[in-house]
Amino acid sequence: MRSHRVALAVASLLLVNPAQASPPAAAAHVDPAAPCYRWPAVDWDGDGVFDRVDHCNDTPRGCIVDAFGCSLDQDHDGVCDGLDRCPNTPDGAEVDRHGCADDQQAMRVAPRPEPPREVEKPGTMSHSERQLIETGRIRLENLYFESNSAAVLPESEAALREAGEALEKFPALRVEVEGHTDTRGAAAHNQRLSEARAEAVRLWLLDHYRLNRRNYTSRGYGESHPETRERNDEELVRNRRVVLTVQNREVLPRGVKVESKP
Repeated sequence: MRSHRVALAVASLLLVNPAQASPPAAAAHVDPAAPCYRWPAVDWDGDGVFDRVDHCNDTPRGCIVDAFGCSLDQDHDGVCDGLDRCPNTPDGAEVDRHGCADDQQAMRVAPRPEPPREVEKPGTMSHSERQLIETGRIRLENLYFESNSAAVLPESEAALREAGEALEKFPALRVEVEGHTDTRGAAAHNQRLSEARAEAVRLWLLDHYRLNRRNYTSRGYGESHPETRERNDEELVRNRRVVLTVQNREVLPRGVKVESKP
């Protein structure tokens, strides 16, 4: 009888073993080599080596790394391969931040320019992507929170997904998520509310899309940057907003205009 109970207990453990659970079809980070908890896997520094085996989890972006996530430096000049523009510096030479000694300045290898990004025709772009390319900002329309709270309501998902899909196309973007309120209520309360709502949107986007966490920040502006004079309910609503503002617009395509709404 006792052996029967033990067998049942073991079977129960196997049934709930998280290592056997399949990740969702849309899972972005799956570590197939992990002995357990294959999903979600984490790669904090974005070097392609999951934190489970990453011995150097603060590798600068662009460095070439080994199987343990540590940057390589073949000429031992202190500048990692991948960022080193002079990969054959003699031992002991003083180098600049590009890994080049004084006598190598004229010969240093310039970073290969990225190929021009092919821009989709305006007719195939979402409204959020057209805003992003034309203005460097996405104003999140149809974004709803619980009253006096930072909890995002389900009916906001369509607007957030459209914005996330646009942002995901430009992985080098640095974006500030701005939160704003109207002037009703105490200024200190509005400041805290705007900060919490901006952070809630930032976390939602990072949780649902492949975005560089270090490139996305949030900031609350409270009631300090009104768009309208709040003469009616519509103007109050316009001041309660979340805006995604690009900090490095040079990485976006140029020469694309947003079509006016009919």
